[in-house]
Amino acid sequence: MPRTFRRAYVLGAYLPNGGTWMAYHLGAILARDFGIETIAVTFGAEGPDDGIHRYDLRLPSLPVAQMEREVGADDLLLINPSFSPQQFGWRLPGTKLSYVQDFKTFALLDRKIDHYVAVSDFVRDFLRTVYAIDAPVVPAFIELDDLPPAPPWRERPAHAVLPYRKGMAEVWELSYAHVRAALAQRAPHIQLLEPLPASGLAQRELLARLGQARYFLTLSAAEGFGLVPLEAMAMGTVAIGYDAFGGRQYFRDGANAFVAPYPDIDGVVERVIAAVADAERAERVAAAGRATAAQYGYAAFRERWIEQFQRLLGIERKG
Repeated sequence: MPRTFRRAYVLGAYLPNGGTWMAYHLGAILARDFGIETIAVTFGAEGPDDGIHRYDLRLPSLPVAQMEREVGADDLLLINPSFSPQQFGWRLPGTKLSYVQDFKTFALLDRKIDHYVAVSDFVRDFLRTVYAIDAPVVPAFIELDDLPPAPPWRERPAHAVLPYRKGMAEVWELSYAHVRAALAQRAPHIQLLEPLPASGLAQRELLARLGQARYFLTLSAAEGFGLVPLEAMAMGTVAIGYDAFGGRQYFRDGANAFVAPYPDIDGVVERVIAAVADAERAERVAAAGRATAAQYGYAAFRERWIEQFQRLLGIERKG
């Protein structure tokens, strides 16, 4: 007999970052496809009108303290691993599921979660090696249905590279300083544009800015997946930089991107110079990157999660 839940609580669903954006969508799938009453749990003043993301299904919300008072054994909690310090798995009743989208947002994983799903093969292997968890993999998604317009690749500035300021600050600054110094000496015609900030841009503005450049430079050394490089690829922009471990899910060096493993910053510099020097090859890589990104749309994400919810939780899709 199918299992039922009274409510599903999505912790941090309206916090403005990529991991909680994915958690929000898990809640939306539970509400739409399974008919479960789904609540966004807030940790402050966050809400669906933050100007960063568009929440087409506005989940009702309540503060975390109220959730802790109300949650019961017949409820489902979606808990990102970044909340591990609060040890909700230990402290609260109900069934808990964690979509593990990174491997560095927690010092010690909350191991009292009932079910774990990994965002990438690398995160899956990390969970298996460190915590003896065998987790299925569901890659994150990027929004492909309403991408902003962008000029053809050949009409974008030929020698301009758009850096992205994301990652551990010390590593990013050291890496970026090395790239700047090396390019100034070896390829002064290559222009490094003002870096994109890691937060604060509305999603559509971020995509539009990605689509104005031929080349995108990512120097984040470690990610569980990495949404923005894949979004750059979707906008027809060549991704160059560190593969960030989790980015190996979609990066193929020399085929759909130009990437090197951290800390090979000299390899990154070589790839920047080579990409800008060979526009015909770079244009082919941009096209291949766009084709790769097209595989990571919302429809595939939704179907994979419907399958996981049915398999892991024993719930039945409505209709």
